[in-house]
Amino acid sequence: MDIKKAREDLRKGKTIYDMQLKVAYYGRVSTDKDDQLNSLENQQNYFEDMIKENKNWIFTRGYIDEGISGTAVKNRDSFLKMIEDATLGKIDLILTKEISRFSRNTVDSIKYTEYLLKQGVIVYFLSDNLNTIQEDAEFRLTIMSSMAQDEVRKLSERVKFGINRMIKDRKLIGGNLTGYYKKDGRYEINPNEAPMIKYLFTTYASGSVGLKKIGEELAEMGYVNSKGKPYCQTTLAKMLSNPRYKGYYTAKLSEVEDYKTHKKKKLPKEENIIEKDDRIPPIVSEELWNKANLLHEKRKKLPSRHVLNSEEHIKKYKYSAKLFCKDCNSIFIRSGGSNRALNPTWACRTYKVDGVSKCESPIIKESYLDKIFVDVFTDFIKHKKDYLGQVLTEYKNIVKNFTTDIDTEDIKRKIDQIEKQKDKLLDLSLKGIIDDFEFKKRNDKFNQELFTLQKQIDNSQNQNLEEERLRNKLKEIESCLTTKLDIKENLPFLVNLLVDKVIVEKVNNDRKHIRLYIYFDFNTPDIDIDLDMNEKVELKDKTLKTMACRRDSSVLKCSCIDTKQSRLC
Repeated sequence: MDIKKAREDLRKGKTIYDMQLKVAYYGRVSTDKDDQLNSLENQQNYFEDMIKENKNWIFTRGYIDEGISGTAVKNRDSFLKMIEDATLGKIDLILTKEISRFSRNTVDSIKYTEYLLKQGVIVYFLSDNLNTIQEDAEFRLTIMSSMAQDEVRKLSERVKFGINRMIKDRKLIGGNLTGYYKKDGRYEINPNEAPMIKYLFTTYASGSVGLKKIGEELAEMGYVNSKGKPYCQTTLAKMLSNPRYKGYYTAKLSEVEDYKTHKKKKLPKEENIIEKDDRIPPIVSEELWNKANLLHEKRKKLPSRHVLNSEEHIKKYKYSAKLFCKDCNSIFIRSGGSNRALNPTWACRTYKVDGVSKCESPIIKESYLDKIFVDVFTDFIKHKKDYLGQVLTEYKNIVKNFTTDIDTEDIKRKIDQIEKQKDKLLDLSLKGIIDDFEFKKRNDKFNQELFTLQKQIDNSQNQNLEEERLRNKLKEIESCLTTKLDIKENLPFLVNLLVDKVIVEKVNNDRKHIRLYIYFDFNTPDIDIDLDMNEKVELKDKTLKTMACRRDSSVLKCSCIDTKQSRLC
């Protein structure tokens, strides 16, 4: 449209209804509730009838966004498509109900209407009787958009106030949750969805597969998201970390930083509310929930946690997240593409990415590592009785350190008392008996006490989980040492089970001569191994005096420090 000519026509008494225009409409609702969708359907019918009844207008199409907020446009796909079509000259006029439907953000309203006007496209807000082709449209739009935006701000404050009151009264916040129905202020287990939640926790806690694979398996079982696609890893991770599935009430885990951007931030742990609630029947046991989340937290910290997601990866990348460079502390990564399919190597990631100028760490053939660990684990099995005895002693000493006299029930009673004191303090502040400074001072003190008490409970729970992990680990080790194993076949399993990390160091700054510091899963350096590129390896037994290498090995040569144990060689 020629905006200048159109304005001249309007001054001569014409209206936009008398102009030959390509017309579209835009509609939006912020929720997908039935009443809102009915309203949207009414808007669609009204606009289409209105356009088709005018013989001068050509109906192009309608653009609809359902369940989308109007404070930002980044997630409004139909809105952005409309802007794109307008830019391509497919539209002359856009009809919309009111400014708040177009955008509740003043900056966006002005920015997009100005942009559209430059493209020769006008916007007509019917309820507000505002047409952007009018001379004073920008001024009126600024005022009315600001009012719409301020209404959102007030609504946001009212919602926050209401949520805080619900939290204080311990009312369940939110609607239905996957696996549950919400009815009369309580959760009831949804028998159609609960098996999916159980499968998620059980499968993940087994440690055999990751979230991506679980999402694919759930899809094969018929469990998909609202769009009919497999659940993504992010969604499954949120389910996995939701305490409600073990029967806990949760609140104040996060808050919206800005009502315009809807950006959320996590709240400090001392502000979180997580407590047992009889209104939420657990779908999984607390033990299973804790086990799955302990594994999830551990995997998140691993440099290459993706390799834990399948047995195939474990076999192929058995040394991933195990080898570390002494010089730069970076992990070693595998090179086993088409050029090295038969002769894979491991090298420092810094060296691989930035070159030898950043790190001069060595490149190690995987065959060397396999030979070393086959010999090491052969010796483990050969002297399993002595080794197992020492491992048992190690674990007993570690488990002793987890013994605690903390009375968690007493701590919870203290927390309840402090919460009541905080409520009384808030009442005093609201009644004006104490000023804001005094309120903040006392409230901060209560929060610090709550944080200290909650930390004691968390430490106690973490100690119990770690003790359980250690006991389970011991059972696995005992099983592998008392069962006849094919060392080569089970090498990935043994590395994953027994090896904590391996530090790789150059000897005398020679990249062809390296030393491996092998740390087993007891936080002690168990073996140092010297390795050169001519396959000459020296095994020096340090911590585990019962260990020894095979005397007739062509690769390993032992030099025991403890002469009393030299008979083992």
